[in-house]
Amino acid sequence: MEHATPAAFLLAFAVALLGAKLLGELVERIGQPAVLGELLAGVILGSSVLGWVPLSEGLLLLAEIGVVLLLFEVGLETDLTELLKVGGPALAVAVLGMVLPFAGGYLLSMA
Repeated sequence: MEHATPAAFLLAFAVALLGAKLLGELVERIGQPAVLGELLAGVILGSSVLGWVPLSEGLLLLAEIGVVLLLFEVGLETDLTELLKVGGPALAVAVLGMVLPFAGGYLLSMA
């Protein structure tokens, strides 16, 4: 992780925001949620593909704050009555989504 100068940090932040906004709008036009485009922008602009937005301590801190705010916003928008209606099937999917990959990984590592 590198220490960025204020100018480099602001440039990386601006590139990340612009890329997220553009790809978010693009995927919304094809009927997908904007967050999908925003995540895709992170993969493309980050060190995985183009490397235009290097990971720095400042961006890491902002990313962690963003995750907390996103989870808070999701919590505010959650309708508990709707959640309880689908509670049983949702719980089954969640448990299987954890147990099956764990068991598969364990069995694969044992083989």
